[in-house]
Amino acid sequence: MQKEFNDSAATADERAAMLKERVYVTFTALAVMIAAGSHGSAPTAGGAALSLVVTVAAVLMAGLVADVIAHSAIHAALVTRAELKHLLKVVWGAAGAVFGPLALLGLSALNVLEVPLALHLGQWWLVAALAFFAFLAMRRMRLGLWRTAVLMLLLAAVGVVVILLQLLAHS
Repeated sequence: MQKEFNDSAATADERAAMLKERVYVTFTALAVMIAAGSHGSAPTAGGAALSLVVTVAAVLMAGLVADVIAHSAIHAALVTRAELKHLLKVVWGAAGAVFGPLALLGLSALNVLEVPLALHLGQWWLVAALAFFAFLAMRRMRLGLWRTAVLMLLLAAVGVVVILLQLLAHS
């Protein structure tokens, strides 16, 4: 059975790696969505989607290579097939963080939404995703509802701060 982010069979280290990668990808996607919407003229839906996919793919490949190199440096050996399989699952799972914004851009390509609105909604989707990923990661921790909610809100608040900083930088 494949270990998923919220699968109880995944070890704590595996869930931590999945959360870390999803958070990185989500913040990267957030920066791309903000940058795409901050220029004088709105990009096309296809152009924004391509920028998002290429940037996220590059970040995921960089993370994968960094994990392989770090493993090799620490263990003085290449990753095993099982370890590589796990790393690829982490990468693929993290890529799922951008499906919502890509769907919104797809709707704008079909003229259901205007591109600037899709970019704006995609940013807030990603902030909500940060809180959701935090919830999935922390629900097995015995922190209690209050502490879990605070941590979820903290991660979402950081996402909002990123949006505000990016908007300030592009204004």
